[in-house]
Amino acid sequence: MSSGQPTTAEVQAGAPKRGRPRGPRRTREERREELLDAAERAIRRAGPAASMDQLASEAGITKPILYSHFGDRAGLAEALAERTSDMLITTLAETLDPEAHGSPREVVRSSLEAFCTFIEREPSIYRFLVRAALDSPNPMATRLVTSIADKIAIMLGQGFRAVHADSELAEPWGLAIVGMGFVGAEWWLQSQRMTKDELVDYLTDLVWGGLAGTGLDKLQSRQSSRSPRSASSG
Repeated sequence: MSSGQPTTAEVQAGAPKRGRPRGPRRTREERREELLDAAERAIRRAGPAASMDQLASEAGITKPILYSHFGDRAGLAEALAERTSDMLITTLAETLDPEAHGSPREVVRSSLEAFCTFIEREPSIYRFLVRAALDSPNPMATRLVTSIADKIAIMLGQGFRAVHADSELAEPWGLAIVGMGFVGAEWWLQSQRMTKDELVDYLTDLVWGGLAGTGLDKLQSRQSSRSPRSASSG
């Protein structure tokens, strides 16, 4: 008759002890973040065409479990896009802070530089998200684009109102800046015809040429006149 204790053979074979307490259970959100980490690793290794089988394999789970967390490939891409946009917004937070940002032109340049740096560092993840967006019924609705564009639009809207320009321009211009940054950076990554700083400068000149036409150059002049350097030189 069994005493209820594991036998020597069971212990040697690595069988779990009866009644052994389990570690703390992870929340669904924690598990979801682990799966996104695994998905990023798989995409970096396999490229933007990484399959759901490869993503599940990297996480050590089956596809049905992956689907239970994200619904489908589009749902997984949306979750990755949300996390990526949050990361980029964090990077831009100080620049886009109405109380802390520099001149409007500097804000534009910092934004474009952030996009280029992200694509340079994570080309496979970016292209995975782009492919998913193009497969979506509404490609422009991708979280990666709209959430960042909204932050830029807030800053632009404040500037437009300060110079009595049409603040309705802020939303489409915010989207245009993000789109230009991402597409321009991907072209640069493939062509390597110039340095990243040169690309950022060229894109900034193009965007700022349009923004200055709304009167934001006047706002920049006011900020420059209040700078410590200007005050000390006077």
